[in-house]
Amino acid sequence: MTAALRGAGTNYTALVKPLQWLVVAVIFLFFLRVARAVTVQAKTQRAVSSPGDQRRRSRRFAFEFIEPPSRFGERVDLPEHLSIGRVASSDLVLDDTFVSARHARVEYEREGLVLADLDSTNGTYVNEKMIAAPTRLKRGDVVQIGGFVFEVVR
Repeated sequence: MTAALRGAGTNYTALVKPLQWLVVAVIFLFFLRVARAVTVQAKTQRAVSSPGDQRRRSRRFAFEFIEPPSRFGERVDLPEHLSIGRVASSDLVLDDTFVSARHARVEYEREGLVLADLDSTNGTYVNEKMIAAPTRLKRGDVVQIGGFVFEVVR
């Protein structure tokens, strides 16, 4: 009977050991993702307006890619009017199934830089909140359209 138990324990160990490593790897990847989200959120909260910002208002804004990782750090300068969508006629083409053909538009208006969702299927998010009406953007805001995440920069 002892030999039977010893044999069962060996097979059990051989099966469980790879599963333990898999769980450790999944937990590690989870914590990496949480750390990245915390970093992006901290960066958003750090961008508080100061009196010195008043002088620089005439400077143009840009979107800087945060995700997907393949486009991280890429910068898109924002002209007077920018259409965003999946179709080739858009000014900023985002090839993603969660992006509508004509998803959103960004314009400079009297209030400043304004982002409007064009009744897209999956919505447009600013600082993790879905927008229902045109929304004023400021430096440090995080915009999500489909699988694309941008930070508003100067």
